Parts: sequence; C-alpha cells; structure tokens
Amino acid sequence: MLIPNFFEDPTVFEVNNLPRRNYYVPYASVEEAKRASNRRQSSRYQDLNGQWQFRYFENVRAIDQAYWLDGDTQGMVDMTVPSCWQMAGYDQIQYTNFEYPIPYNPPYVPFANPAGLYKRVIKVDKLLEAQDYHLHFEGIDAAFYVWLNGTFVGYSQISHSNTEFDLTGFLQEGDNYLSVLVLKWCHGTYLEDQDKYRFSGIFRDVYLLVRPKNRLNKYKIETTVKEDLSQATIQVDFLDLQLQENIYVSVFDPKQNLVAQIQTRGEAAVWIDVEEPLLWNAETPNVYVMLLETGGEVIRQELGLRQIEIRGTAFYVNHRSIKLIGVNHHDTHPDTGATVSLADQEADLRLMKSLNMNAVRTAHYPKSPEFYELCDRLGLYVMSEADIEAHGVVALTGSYDVEIYNTIADDPAYIAAFIDRMDASIVPFMNFSSIVMWSGGNESGYGVATEKMLAHARDLDETRPLHQETYFYRDRSKGFDDKYIDVWSRMYPSIAQMDALYFEPDSAEAQELARTNRDDLPVELGETLDRPFLLCEYAHAMGNGPGDLADYYDYMMKHPAFVGLFLWEWADHAVNVKRAEEGAEPIYRYGGDFGEYPHMGNFCVDGIVDPDRRLHSGAYEHRQVFRRVRLVDFDAGQISLVNGYDFSYLTDRVRVAIELYGLDGKLVDTVDLVDVPNVGPGETAVFDWGIDLADIASFRVIYLDVENGEELGFDAVELEEFVVGQAPVASGDLAITESAVELTVKVGDTEFVFSQGTAALNQISYKGEALLDQPSHWTIWRAPMDNDRFVANSWRQFNFDRTQIYVNDFEVEEKSDVVVVTYKAVLATVARPNILNLVVRYTITTGGELQVAVEAQRNTAMPFLPRFGLELPLVKPFDFADYIGNGPHESYIDKHHANYRGRFHGAITDFYEPYIKPQENGARNRTSYLNILGDGSQLVITSPVETDGLSFNFTPFSAAQLTQVQHRDLLQPEASHYLYLDARHNGVGSNSNGPDLLNKYQFNDAAFSYAFNLRVTDWMSE
Repeated sequence: MLIPNFFEDPTVFEVNNLPRRNYYVPYASVEEAKRASNRRQSSRYQDLNGQWQFRYFENVRAIDQAYWLDGDTQGMVDMTVPSCWQMAGYDQIQYTNFEYPIPYNPPYVPFANPAGLYKRVIKVDKLLEAQDYHLHFEGIDAAFYVWLNGTFVGYSQISHSNTEFDLTGFLQEGDNYLSVLVLKWCHGTYLEDQDKYRFSGIFRDVYLLVRPKNRLNKYKIETTVKEDLSQATIQVDFLDLQLQENIYVSVFDPKQNLVAQIQTRGEAAVWIDVEEPLLWNAETPNVYVMLLETGGEVIRQELGLRQIEIRGTAFYVNHRSIKLIGVNHHDTHPDTGATVSLADQEADLRLMKSLNMNAVRTAHYPKSPEFYELCDRLGLYVMSEADIEAHGVVALTGSYDVEIYNTIADDPAYIAAFIDRMDASIVPFMNFSSIVMWSGGNESGYGVATEKMLAHARDLDETRPLHQETYFYRDRSKGFDDKYIDVWSRMYPSIAQMDALYFEPDSAEAQELARTNRDDLPVELGETLDRPFLLCEYAHAMGNGPGDLADYYDYMMKHPAFVGLFLWEWADHAVNVKRAEEGAEPIYRYGGDFGEYPHMGNFCVDGIVDPDRRLHSGAYEHRQVFRRVRLVDFDAGQISLVNGYDFSYLTDRVRVAIELYGLDGKLVDTVDLVDVPNVGPGETAVFDWGIDLADIASFRVIYLDVENGEELGFDAVELEEFVVGQAPVASGDLAITESAVELTVKVGDTEFVFSQGTAALNQISYKGEALLDQPSHWTIWRAPMDNDRFVANSWRQFNFDRTQIYVNDFEVEEKSDVVVVTYKAVLATVARPNILNLVVRYTITTGGELQVAVEAQRNTAMPFLPRFGLELPLVKPFDFADYIGNGPHESYIDKHHANYRGRFHGAITDFYEPYIKPQENGARNRTSYLNILGDGSQLVITSPVETDGLSFNFTPFSAAQLTQVQHRDLLQPEASHYLYLDARHNGVGSNSNGPDLLNKYQFNDAAFSYAFNLRVTDWMSE
C-alpha cells in the first residue's frame, strides 16, 4: 500500500493537525468584522468549495501509483465540493440502522476499502512573511490524507469535526496542488454507527484562512446573569496566545451600540459587566457582538448573554425554569445526502420554530459551526452531541442483544478515542450561546471509556450540563460515578415505565408493571428523581404518526422534573433518484432499494417532514399540542387566554383572531381581537371580547405569529351541532326482488342490491346508473401504518387481511313505510376462529333513505382490530367530498389535535397523504355529515353525532394496493374510487420504535355498534 496505514491503527487519530481551537473566522479590520453577516465576507477567508477533480478507487490498497504527488488530473472528473460521492454515482448507496456495514473486526476494516482522490489548485499571488495559512475542513467521511505540492501534510478522522492543517511551509507563490485522499472506512467507523445513510467524501465546507503569526488562537467565553436580571457578566479566558501585544476587546449590543471596551495582555481572564442587558433565550435571541482585536487581525464573536443551570430537578435559563420542546436533527437532503447548505439549515430551523419547537438535538454528531451560529441568531436551545455511536455491537449475536451493549464503551482500549471525540465536539463550539447541554454521543452503551470521556467534558466546560442516555444500561455491579450524569435521560419509554422507574414508583400502575414485568423493565432499574429528567428521543414520527404527542405533553406538564423531550426525528431520509433530471418530480427510495446489505428498509423514513420539507400531518399535530397560548375560559362577555411563553409578553409574540362558524358549518366571519392585554409569561389575559355568539355553532381562537402571520395554534369550541339543509324527499313505493344470492329493494329512482352471502351492498343505482364499480364489503383491514409494524404481524397471523363474511341467517320485514333487512353473520377468516359476530340491519324508507345499523361482538382472544367498516368502491365520477367532521387534516382517535370539527370539502386527491411508503392515511373522524359528489348525483351519508359520528376515508387507492405497494410513485390508478365508512380506526401511536399503543386508543372493545344513513339525490347546491 502506498500510504501509511493510519486508518487501522487505533492509536492514531490525527497526524500534523493544528491544536483544536474554538471556532471563529478572522477579519482584516474592525470595520470589516462589524459589517460582516457571514464568514465569506472576510478578506482572510478563501473559499475552496466548488469544482474539484475526482477519481474513485474501489480499494485504497490496490492503488497502483501515488497519484496525489503531482497536479496531473488526467483521467479525473469534475466533483463538486462539498458533496457525497455516492450521490454522484460512485460506490454503493447504503442505509443501515444499527448493524455495522462492515464485518466486526476492530480496528480493521475490509480489505477492499473504497477511496476517493480529490485535487484542486490553490492560487496564491503573493506569500506574506508574517502570515500563516491554515487549511480548514469541516467534515470528511471517514478518514483522509492531505498532500500539498507532493509533500505529505497530514491525516485525520472523525467525520463530523473541524480539522485544521498549517500549510505555511508547503505553499509557494502561484499554483499549489492540493490532494486529499478520502477513505470510506477506518478504525473510527466502529464509533460512527449512526442510524443514517452511510455517505462518503468531503461533505462539508473547505476553506483557507490567512492568520498573522502573532495572534490569539483559543479563548473561552462564559456568561452569568444576576438573579434580578439587572446585570450580565462576560468572562473571557485566553487559552492559547501567540502574541506579545495587547488585545482590545469591544462589546456591541444588538443595536450595534458600543457597551464596553477594554484592553488586556491576555495573561489572565477578563470580566466585562453589562448593565440592563438584553438577554438571550430561544424566544428573544438577542445577540451581542464581541470584537477581539490583536493588531494583525480582528476576531468577531457573536454571543448571547444568558445563564444555564440546574437547580434541583429543574432546568433554568436566566433564572427561569423552562421546558425543552425539541427535535432530533440529522443532516439530510434528498438530492445531496449528508451535504446541506447554509440555506437548507436556516430553512429547517425556521420551520422548527414555526412548529413550536424551541430545542434541537444534533443527532448524532456535531454540526457545522454555521448551524450553531444560526441557532444563536434564530433562537433554539441546542443539545450538541459528540460523533460517537457504537450501536452495532448489540447485533453481534444476530439479534438485538442489550447484554453486550457495553462491549466498546467498557473497553479501556477505547478511552483515548472517546476522549478525543468528546474534545472535538466541545472545543470548537464552546462559545456558542445556543448550546445548553453537551451529549456524549448516542447508543454506545456505558463503561469506563464513557466515564473518562465525561470527566474530560466536565474539565472543558463546567457551565453546561452533561447528557448520557446510555448510563441506564451500565453494568450496575460496577461502581460508576453518577456525578457526570446531570440529567436522567431515556428513549421511547411508555408512560407506565416513566411512572414505575422515576416519577410514581409507588403507584398502583407501577406496582402492576413490577408484578407483570409487562414492559420488560424491572422497576429496580429505576433512579432516584434527584435531577432533571428528559426524553432524548420519543414519539417516533415514522409514516402516519406520531399519535401520542398529547399524552407525553400532558405527562411532562404534570411533572416539574420532566424538563424536556426531543421528537424523533426531523426529516425523512430518502434519496431522490430523479435528482439529476432538472424539473423532474422527485422519486424517493430508501434502504434496500439500492441492493445494499445490511439495511433496514424504510426505517430511515421517520421524520415529521418529507425529504423536501413538506409538512406531514404529524407536524401540524406537534404545532398544536405544543402551542404556547391557550384558551382557559370564556363567556358571553369575556375570554381568558394563558400566556405559556417562558420569557415573552403575550402580544409581543402573537396576535389573536376569532373564526366564527354558523349552524351550517360554514365560516361566517373572522375577527381580529385588538384589545388583548400584553400579559407576562405564565400570566392570564382576561378581557372583553365583544363577540355575539347568536346563531354561532362553533368558534376557533387562532394564535398567529406577530411577525409573519403564520398560525401557531388554536383552540376550538363547539357550542351547538351543525345543521345541514336536506334536499326534498320524494316518497316512493317499496319493491322487493329476491333471489338465492341477492335481495333488491327499489324505491323511486334508487335501487339497493344486497348480497345474501356478504350482508353488504352489491350495488346502489340511481336513475338507472350504477354507483358502485364493485360490490362493497365489510372489512377490518387497513394498510399497516409504519406504527402498526409490530401489531400487524399479529393481524396477519390471524389472517385479518383475508376475512370473509358468512351469513348465518337473514330476515326481511315489510311494513307500510319501510323494509327492514336483517343479517346475522360472522366475520371469519381462513383457518382461524371467527373474529366478529355481527347483526347488520338495513332499513329502507319510502323516502329513499338507507339506514344502516351494526352490532358487533368481538372475539376477545383475538388481537385488537385495525378498523371496522364498509368499503364502497365507487365509480370514478364520484370524486369530490363535502363533510362535517374533524379537519382539515387526517384524524384518528389519538392524532386529532391539529383538527377541529367544522365543514370541509375537497377533491379525492385532497384526502390522500402521500407517505413515501404507502400505508393507511387520510381518515376523517367525528363525521356527522358526508356528501360525495358524482356526475349529477350525490351520495349523502349522515351519522348521529351523539355516537361521535363515523370515520371515513375517501381515496383513489384501495387498502389492498396500499398494503402491497412499497413506494408511493408505484401506486397505480384503479378502476374505483374508494369510500370507507368506519365505526372507528385503531389508534396511531408511535410503536414503529416506541412503546405499545396505549390501551385507551386500541380498538379492543368486546362489543361495539355504529350506524349511518345513506341516500342518493341529484346535486343540491347550498
């Protein structure tokens, strides 16, 4: 091999790297630094992004000559930097979750270790004697060697880290030939086993900095705030000085007013007091600017004046207890993979804030420096995580074996690597105010390497809490010290587990959990609640979900020590296979679609937004559940709103509007409330609202962002039931025709044909036109959601997807004004016991109305049901729906908070949620009125609201096709438009990677009934 084998030497993490320093970019002058909005405006910054030359090698060991030693680019191709070489068509695209993508043989990697050689020219017009030239890489996966002008410069690894090399002795005036050889795998691969696509290459920015030889290299800033908030103190420690002159320190407030200026030799820390400070928090992210002038350069440091602390079991910012409403965020883009632009990152952060998130966990590695800069400016609390994950050890036995979880973490051989990675995650970012907690990596077990790493983190920074979720999995026979564990943290526990292990271990529910060990966690694993508790992951947002956000919110608000939660996760990970075709509709693929092994299928498609950041319905659910303003009371004269913001006055954040809905469900008026008192955090605004509620069936109080008018949440109040005008009923004679297989009842222009074998409608005709493309049937099957992926195994085991009706008995009763047809039947399946005993009663009136009533007894030895209802395959002219029920988004028993009861309408495509992997979607529950419009006729369905109405799906795709097809773009048009009229659906939950669905949301009733009325008329306008 033509290069030294650093990549398999576990004692080598870097060669010739400059010492780590806190991140900054120097400027040439105070004026340049003051007016700069980003680092590219510095004359000391040379951007090396852009077109490089690239050559791919299938095996670094088989490279036949040292192509990196010269500037020859023959045989090379253009490659954009930053980028991932797999997204440019090289190597294998692979998604794997926790299974290692290589054989487990640390520190060695496969003999065939792919590599990519990058080359470019650095042009230097004139070398300045008093200047140094530092080459900076912000992210290369996984290890790399650097040469300049044929001379070896250095080596480094840790994919998500800032790395600097000193090029001063290698540069020459004119053209300089830079070569970077990137390896796909190294010994660090065993510590970078994050749940994501495994991309390779120079995937973050590259640049050159020009620095004076006499300079400040490293400094640390800490801020404190007086209890009464009247004064903030900035402490600056100068940790690495390379100069013999004064440092001039200037501080400017957010309006660019100079508030302090001092000079120092830097031999000791300096303290700067700021009177009446504009404090930083996630709601009002006031950013001050500090300039550090050393004569040869000026360093610009943005900072927020804030104080982070833990008091007892609470988490405080600026002496106020807060909750972290967070989300886990990977760097992912469907066109560029792990390469994300500054604009991409800013758009993500702004969208998070619009969904009432105030925190982000950098899952599961540090971000680029500009991400933290954005969080400082936009206002988000950050849990910044080290680039450490050794999750793959749990799969070494072929199953998920938590008994060997600590294999790497408790091996002393990994102490140095863990410490180095923690150091790389803290030192560059220690001066970003948005970072409020350091995390020592993800899912790596716990042991001696972890504890030494956390001790090092404490030495680096005593001001921020440390987070380590895997402490729960430590070997409890060993005497690990919990002084480095500042918060108890868990992933995906059920509420019963949190009760038993932390909050209410003496409760009846906890004792039952201990007795049955139902959640497979003995209560003796619980911890004394002597510090804050948080969920670093919860509510797995995969596909249609999550469905239990409100339960976690309620539980958190009930317990002061429960200080935060981070939803999993932000965006679906998928690769757009049409990315090279300009203007083409994206087509997304996931794990296994590229022929890779191992993979975990669509488990990467688990975000609350689409790869293109289209909001899933779960995103609206999050926005609503975590809204910061709430209606607490109202009467004819006054209304009361509570301000749930931590630091903001009410009308500084929101304006309030009222939507009024008439008895027909239609919007009557929208009124802006202009006299809302500007009450402080936690206070209640009680004021006259002057709204006349006569003839108003419901109203919605809407909270709008005061800056951009976007909705941040609402409260809806139902006063009366909606009333919909009905078409005149034409009376007709009832005529019955019966055969061995069908029963036909004709009344006026309408004909109902019932199957004697299925107790369902074979056909509905109106004025001689058939409404059904195929016979209807009773069903319990839904296309499994991702959150059904475990229980769906039981559903299939009991053949819930292969049911049939067997009619035991039927009866026809003719009266003067109605015909009543009653079927006694069972819903059965092949080779399994009967699932339901049914009594299905149809009443046909002389007015042409079909009244349907069902009583069901469930076999309680069976799993709970996916759904129960009638599938009606309608002819395609029926393509528009008008309804009164929950809307405007899809709605289920546990996923409905973003909805309100009102009147909504749309084309059939408007009721389809395009999840990347097809699954059950688009249900609307609490529906009392539904009108499906066809070609001149309409199908009108009503259901008593006293029984909570019914749930319906109106979809161009059958449950059968949604079950079978694995990608949304492969769904095929069908001959029918499908209408499902359901008694109810099973809940949604988050069991794709979270706890079992709560009992109260399971469709596990031993007996249930439902009813609806149906009739066909000509179109009726209202």
